[in-house]
Amino acid sequence: MPNKFDIRKRGQLLSDERHEALKPEALLRSIGLKRGQTIADIGCGPGFFTLPAAAVVGSHGVVFAGDVQGEMLSAVRSRVAEQGLENVRVVKTSDTELPLPPGTCDLVLLAFTLHEVSQRSRFLHRASRLLKPGGHIAVLEWEKHETPVGPPLEDRISPEELIADAGAAGLSLEEQRALNEHQYLCIFVPAAH
Repeated sequence: MPNKFDIRKRGQLLSDERHEALKPEALLRSIGLKRGQTIADIGCGPGFFTLPAAAVVGSHGVVFAGDVQGEMLSAVRSRVAEQGLENVRVVKTSDTELPLPPGTCDLVLLAFTLHEVSQRSRFLHRASRLLKPGGHIAVLEWEKHETPVGPPLEDRISPEELIADAGAAGLSLEEQRALNEHQYLCIFVPAAH
């Protein structure tokens, strides 16, 4: 069973170093998020991508912030309230359920989340049901080698494993790129039938 993120370390998820390494708002724009769209940030943690996503989609867009850990959702709620954001909906998820309306999302973001899920292809399939026609899933993960921070090596997913899991979920790879020396991004779309 993969390890869940230690809630006591949630401050690390909002660090200046992490912002510098990932530049969340620019990254979201680079994967196609636009004003007026709907995004599901699954495994949102304390909102590292949620708040920048809310800024990108603007007042006519919607951000669903989902997480399995109640403490993370509380952190997101308080940050959203501090910023006065009205376009964020906080949702409790689980490893098996994504209780969001199907066919409503332009983008589903799984940022450093999938390595915590035991049935990855099933989870990706559930995530794909949230997509509108033309929507896509962006998965950010850790390279499968030792790094100064990050999840245990045995929990990490190589790009090849991720692509195989996505294929089993009925998804095809649209783009793959390194984010930095320790992390990568894959974008998937539903495979043509």
